[in-house]
Amino acid sequence: MKKKYNIAGIKIELNYHYNEYLKGNIESYLTDDQEVCEYSIEVFLCDEIKRPEQFTNSKMNPYIIFGEKERIIYALNSKDEVKELITHTNDYKHTKIEINPSLLKNPAEVEYVMLGVTFLEIALRNGFLPIHAAAVIYRGEAILFSAPSQTGKSTHAKIWKNTFNDVELLNDDKPLLKSDGERIFVYSSPFSGKTSMNQNKFAPLKSIIFLRQGLTNLVSVMTDDSKIENLMRNILRPDDEDLWDQVVVSINKLMNEIPIYQIEATMDSEAAIAVHDILYKENF
Repeated sequence: MKKKYNIAGIKIELNYHYNEYLKGNIESYLTDDQEVCEYSIEVFLCDEIKRPEQFTNSKMNPYIIFGEKERIIYALNSKDEVKELITHTNDYKHTKIEINPSLLKNPAEVEYVMLGVTFLEIALRNGFLPIHAAAVIYRGEAILFSAPSQTGKSTHAKIWKNTFNDVELLNDDKPLLKSDGERIFVYSSPFSGKTSMNQNKFAPLKSIIFLRQGLTNLVSVMTDDSKIENLMRNILRPDDEDLWDQVVVSINKLMNEIPIYQIEATMDSEAAIAVHDILYKENF
């Protein structure tokens, strides 16, 4: 399936094989076939993938080879067979992904994850800050619920949708943050975890809520150190040192301009109401 997409303003050509995770998910990002795309990702299914011969300093699987113009990342199985390999130019303009389905338990999931990881790297290079969170739109603004996997961010987003009117799920797993110079906006993409809970929309950022499972539904303002710790834990951290200045600027802007809270959440409607009251300074 070779088609062109406009994802958060990034024009990209994707050529992939499996539809389990993208069907009903990626179509709203389609763009004109005549569109000129700056980026491309192409997936190949291979009966055998040859292990690269170039030298690598990597001591652990997966292995990384740094070249003058490109980088190669490959993973081996227990028999030292290459099960997946990514080759991308250093600017991520062109990416080639090779997968050996016979060596993988779920090739469709591996392909989806690789497409998503590559796209997020491209987004980072286009000024976005990917963050691990569930995003909703409420009253025209985006609210992010961030937490480690399996600790309730998606559940809390759904509780908001069930508790308040006019709540839309924007992205269930990895929304993108970007400033236009005045406000920080939240953008979606077709990569939203293992669900298709995303929309091709964007909205200004209202707040970030870091969730912890608890019994009190106590919402608290976070210290600067705690904000930095939680943001660093949940953003996409770049491998390229040149991108760190950009990331630091984005984090500083978030800390200076966006209300960031933490809640010891029970994951019921009372938790949603507690956050709502803090954000909008009113009783629901």
